[in-house]
Amino acid sequence: MHGIGNYGKQLIDLIPSLSMLLTPLYVLAGLMVLIHVFGSYLGFRGLAVPRRIGVIISIYESLFYFIMLLVLYGSPITALLIVFALIHWAGAYAYVKGYLGKYSSRTRLRMYGLYEAVELSFILIILLYL
Repeated sequence: MHGIGNYGKQLIDLIPSLSMLLTPLYVLAGLMVLIHVFGSYLGFRGLAVPRRIGVIISIYESLFYFIMLLVLYGSPITALLIVFALIHWAGAYAYVKGYLGKYSSRTRLRMYGLYEAVELSFILIILLYL
């Protein structure tokens, strides 16, 4: 159970097989990798994800970080998980309310592409702890 926090260990003890839990987590993380590769690519080009898709993605990412906090709480990456969770919870709210579109520009989207690349690196680190 390498890298799984105390609460994650307690949760896994309730489940007969570790692989039953890990497979869905890898699928969730794999989808996050795809989202962030695509998001980085668009951002570096100064382009945005269409709003309808972006709202769905922002909600998915918020749920992803909530799940990762439950599973990996107490691991060495807990503090970063909390930071990324807070960013995504606030970002999802702002995205759903339509606040983010008001500040969109090619330059800001390129900076966002860099942020997406940093987040992609963190998601790969999360995979190492699963």
